[in-house]
Amino acid sequence: ENGRIAAIGSGAQNQGAPEGSAVVDGRGLIAAPGLVDARVFVGEPGAEHRETIESASRAAAAGGVTTFITMPDTDPVIDDIALVEFVLKNARDKAIVNIHPAAALTKGLAGEEMTEFGLLQAAGAVAFTNGRNPMHNAQVLRRAMTYAREFGSVIALETRDKYLGAGGVMNEGLLASWLGLSGTPREAELIPLERDLRIAGLTRAKYHAAQISVPESAEAVKIARGRGANVTCGASINHLTLNENDIGEYRTF
Repeated sequence: ENGRIAAIGSGAQNQGAPEGSAVVDGRGLIAAPGLVDARVFVGEPGAEHRETIESASRAAAAGGVTTFITMPDTDPVIDDIALVEFVLKNARDKAIVNIHPAAALTKGLAGEEMTEFGLLQAAGAVAFTNGRNPMHNAQVLRRAMTYAREFGSVIALETRDKYLGAGGVMNEGLLASWLGLSGTPREAELIPLERDLRIAGLTRAKYHAAQISVPESAEAVKIARGRGANVTCGASINHLTLNENDIGEYRTF
């Protein structure tokens, strides 16, 4: 009724369909709440030829995603109030799903100078992240988490060591050696993750590990939560359904 669900389950069985309403045969289908994707990289601004906020919203809707958070990895980087407002305006005018921008944690995603958390959050940023760029400066990260705590903001980071396993394209191990591909050890993810979890506990900040890929990372987050840290983590569907054994012997990209 008026675009909202009025009855569901046993309470709706004997009511019948309202006159003139559309009836969809749902056998074999799944009805679920709209999905939320908290890590979406869009091409706008800067790469509209690849993707726009409008086209990303249509792709999301086609997959059952009704809300998503955009990452600041654009050109220019979303590290300024005007750019947060730009994303929100385009979302209001052109998108068919709910879109919320995440702002850059550091200016230009360079990892050295913090952005204006308070002003960016007031403008509509829902989280702060360095996008695909890991944070290597622990002191800057500590300051950022301390400031974020005062604003109740979430810090979301990808954990990847800058040097350990640099250039790796798959999990380090025997299969990588057989294929002649450079591997990345799981420690390249674990070491910076455990550092971040400790700093989050130290500062009492809200921290989200954006893209974990090994079981040990999930265990590290579980242990940190047991210590009282306000931390969460996310994994890509690829890492939940595939592993190194799914890489073929030919066309290994």
